Amino acid sequence: MTRAKLVPLVALFVALGGCDTTFSADSQSDDMAHAGPTMNFHRIDSKLATGGHFTGDGIAEIAEQGVSLVIDLRDDPPNDVGQSLEAAGIRYVNVPVVWRSPKAEDFAEFARQMPENEGEHILVQCQANYRASAMTYMYRVREGGVPEPEARKDLNAIWTPEGTWAEYVNEILDSKSAD
Repeated sequence: MTRAKLVPLVALFVALGGCDTTFSADSQSDDMAHAGPTMNFHRIDSKLATGGHFTGDGIAEIAEQGVSLVIDLRDDPPNDVGQSLEAAGIRYVNVPVVWRSPKAEDFAEFARQMPENEGEHILVQCQANYRASAMTYMYRVREGGVPEPEARKDLNAIWTPEGTWAEYVNEILDSKSAD
């Protein structure tokens, strides 16, 4: 085979190998997102975790971990989630937050639920752990006295809010400054 024919074949082989590596990394990232009892499960401390929708035997897993309350932030949660959690001995509260248009009142209701359930082992949940991690971050900074950089690490472990959610986070945190 001539060098002129070999170089394009080597380039194609390298390109295909790169695609395979990228695919594996994406698959690994997807596997990690679904590795816990919920999508993007994140343990903040012994009494607080955030997560997305349940995966596998997620309800049984959180019951084994001692979770006693799930605060679900989905505006349209599955019909049977409350019953399934209660059957596992876990209380369920829904604080609906519309993904595309979160409101200050949503945070106020969430912030009311947290101290009312102090001492509980809480999982804050939504679909993918974006609303849950953002609301928990804001609560910890505004109401919990957690230094912002410390709380930010837990938020950034899941995602970095942008667009509507970055504006919402800033609005909520700035409103505390005005108090």
